[in-house]
Amino acid sequence: MPNRMTVRQLIKYAGYELQLETAAGHNGIDRGIKTAESNRPGLALCGHYEHFGHDRVQILGYGEISYLDSLSPAAQADVLETLFSYSIPCVVVTSNLSLPSELIAAGNRENIPILTTRLSSAVFTTRLLLFLENEFGPSEYVHGNLVDVLGVGVLILGGSGIGKSECALELLQKGHRLIADDTVLLKRVSGHRVFGIRVQPIKHYMEVRGLGIIDVIALFGVTAVGDRKQVELVVTLELWDETKVYNRTGLDDDVYGFHNEDIPHVLIPVRPGRNIANLIEVAAMNLWGQKLGFHAAKDLDQVLIEKMQDQKDETAIDEWQHETLHPEILHPRRSKII
Repeated sequence: MPNRMTVRQLIKYAGYELQLETAAGHNGIDRGIKTAESNRPGLALCGHYEHFGHDRVQILGYGEISYLDSLSPAAQADVLETLFSYSIPCVVVTSNLSLPSELIAAGNRENIPILTTRLSSAVFTTRLLLFLENEFGPSEYVHGNLVDVLGVGVLILGGSGIGKSECALELLQKGHRLIADDTVLLKRVSGHRVFGIRVQPIKHYMEVRGLGIIDVIALFGVTAVGDRKQVELVVTLELWDETKVYNRTGLDDDVYGFHNEDIPHVLIPVRPGRNIANLIEVAAMNLWGQKLGFHAAKDLDQVLIEKMQDQKDETAIDEWQHETLHPEILHPRRSKII
């Protein structure tokens, strides 16, 4: 998990989406941004600095710029001198507003970048938050393989030598895409999503025990690889344990927890004769079906419950009819009196 990013990196990676341009303070372009939150410094400009979020990106919109324009140049200089005495990462002026000359001068003097954008304050704030949340989201490395199976990002975990790479290789032969081999960087991003990212400097090589290093692009083509994919299913491989009871119905949904996010999880026991790649492919298709409202185990369970209920009702009706039409069988004394 990164503890900071610079204004230079913000412009480099999000400058196009955020429509950022640097107007002043070029020498402070390497100032650090430490939080995903931004701040509208309207109260600070008016002299109220209690609880001032100085460590955030400062956004100036119509209200803030109008207030500065209403001041004399000397008053503007005093206000901005106090504002820039704090350690501010950068200032962004939205809606392509004209910059007060004192703002440009203060930015150059204090080496605080002054950026402009054509986006409105509301749109810019939302996009900035999403981008920074993704960058500052919790992350960790896991030992496994990530494969794009039918559009589903499947993270394959398991002990060393269990067959993760061999399984990924067979999925590649079936036309699916390899995202990462051996090591996967998991990162939680906005929208309660978890992405898996390739961390190898060269993405198109993978290791297969017994074969060694293979070139995935040379064997399967450029469409067989990718850089990142949302993880929607986690598959854990383990050696078959005869003493263990495995899930045979699918009614008990299991999840893989990652920083308060729950990802569907299946445990597949491995032993000779089982085609694990086929099972993973079916698991991905089954997940698609569940997203569309088809859950085979729950549907069958409901059918059986309804069937048993119908049989119970029919049994009750038969007993009532038997007692009513043949009272002498169930109540022989009462039938003799009648």
